Amino acid sequence: MRKVVLILGASGDIGKEIAKKFASNGYDIFATYNNGKIDYFFELEKKFNIKIITKKMDINLYNDIKECFKEAFNSFSYIDCIICNIGVAKKEQLLIDYSEEEINELINVNLKGTILCNKEAISYFIKQKRGNIINIASIYGMFGGSCEAVYSSTKAGIIGLTKSLAQEYGQLKIRINSISPGFIETKMTACFNKEEKNNIIESTPLQRLGTTEDVANCAYFLASEDSSFITGENILVSGGAIKYN
Repeated sequence: MRKVVLILGASGDIGKEIAKKFASNGYDIFATYNNGKIDYFFELEKKFNIKIITKKMDINLYNDIKECFKEAFNSFSYIDCIICNIGVAKKEQLLIDYSEEEINELINVNLKGTILCNKEAISYFIKQKRGNIINIASIYGMFGGSCEAVYSSTKAGIIGLTKSLAQEYGQLKIRINSISPGFIETKMTACFNKEEKNNIIESTPLQRLGTTEDVANCAYFLASEDSSFITGENILVSGGAIKYN
């Protein structure tokens, strides 16, 4: 039976690369998006001869989340893995300069949205008697980021959520891990100029910037049986960096 992955927030750069990695290894895919373009998924479907179902989902609406999971589990008889690649970021600024609206958006999307998606995922995996959840966090959730206090807080919350849920549901054969990317070249980080990127490279032991493929490879490993004895872990994909100067 062909394996299936549900990717939440699949239309961003990292989400697309994760979809490509799983598609190239024969997975069928249920992919959610909000404002992103989805033509890419039709290309993957044709190229790798797999089945891909896409669904628009507003992470701020719990009914949307519930409908998404209901459709996903009705569309496939078994879902092996769910990847929560949900998140927004704001411009770098001091905490005192954040508006209440900006704070609410970061918390509601990044943290509350991930919590609700994990809640729904676990409820279906309990019935399925097995499951695997991978949450996408951030290096800032581990070590904090200057002028990224709210974003860092939401990502730290995702790591804490992951570790707690792994203890709660491990006995039910549900594995839950998180990935904390460091500086990854995406549209979100395209605003950095050449000098800033060079400073990041100098702060990175492996002396290069991360790629979306680096994150996708980690996600695929955590979804595979090669990681069958790993749960409650947060894997840092940063080239060895723990802080960017």
